[in-house]
Amino acid sequence: MQEVGKGSDRGDSPETVGPWDFGELDPEEEDCGDWVYTEKMIYMPHTYFVNDHRQGFREDEDLCSTGADPESVWQAERAVRWRMRRSVFPQLSDDAFIFANFNQLYKIDPALFRMWLRILERAPRAIIWLLRFPAAGEQHLRRVATEWSGPEVASRVVFTDVAPKHVHIKRGCVADAFLDTPECNAHTTAVDILWSGTPVLTWPRHEHKLCSRVAASVVCATGRGREMVVGSADEYVERAVEWAHTATHRYIAGEGEGEERVRVSIGPAADLRRDLFLARDQSRLFDTQRWTRNLERGLEEAWRRWTTGEDDPPPLAASSDSDDDADGGGGGGEQHSKQRWAERIERRLLANRSSRRPSV
Repeated sequence: MQEVGKGSDRGDSPETVGPWDFGELDPEEEDCGDWVYTEKMIYMPHTYFVNDHRQGFREDEDLCSTGADPESVWQAERAVRWRMRRSVFPQLSDDAFIFANFNQLYKIDPALFRMWLRILERAPRAIIWLLRFPAAGEQHLRRVATEWSGPEVASRVVFTDVAPKHVHIKRGCVADAFLDTPECNAHTTAVDILWSGTPVLTWPRHEHKLCSRVAASVVCATGRGREMVVGSADEYVERAVEWAHTATHRYIAGEGEGEERVRVSIGPAADLRRDLFLARDQSRLFDTQRWTRNLERGLEEAWRRWTTGEDDPPPLAASSDSDDDADGGGGGGEQHSKQRWAERIERRLLANRSSRRPSV
């Protein structure tokens, strides 16, 4: 038995098929054969990836506990981000756009690194921030960047040391956008970055390769997958360049008397950051209790089917998108939601079989 995350944006009709749908491919399609999976699947309604960031990495608890309005929380977060940016990159110009990737360096294949260099070539105010993870990889990437794109572009590939977990999560907000690795995505790192509010740009490159679709499942669980998931290498580069080119900034006064001015980012990536940060507590991605209840229902249904001998039932859904049902509604509502969810999956299967996916 395997868990499979359903990664579409909330509100998409089951018939809608786009690059953001790669996180919810149905592995039991007839034309896949037994070489994919022989097990029965439990379909998690939002994402298969479970986390506990809302409880374990809450850094704005004091503000939230005082009942501060969202704008006050956001203003405080912007000030923290600006101070941390100045601390991590004291020599960086204020108009620089920071792309980041905190994965281990083995996930960077030559084709992807060339894409990143293309982005830097077309976005002269941008840098890409990588980790010495491992440290031995830095010299090799710098050498290749110089050979492929020249010393000026290579100088904008910036490395820092790996940080402790709590620092790593918090300083994720320093980046303007996270560039994912398509061959093997960010997994926990993608969730870390989204918790900080930073957008993640991902390309689920391989249709039947789970590690290439994880980030798509994760970002779609935020409800903003259309803005962060692309369907080709060219789209990946264009979206990143667009974010960098459209980014501007202004300064606002500090909160207290004598406080330095705070640089405020403006543009599509900045708008997405604000929305992601302020929606964290409502996001299905960070709702651990809901995820747990959905899995429990899936396991109970799997056990029921095992004990009753139902060998070839419809695809098994852990729960539905219904808030009432997911929050523990009555038995009648649960049965109704299961039927509705099964019908939705059936429509998705038909749509996937009849639609041509983007060539990647």
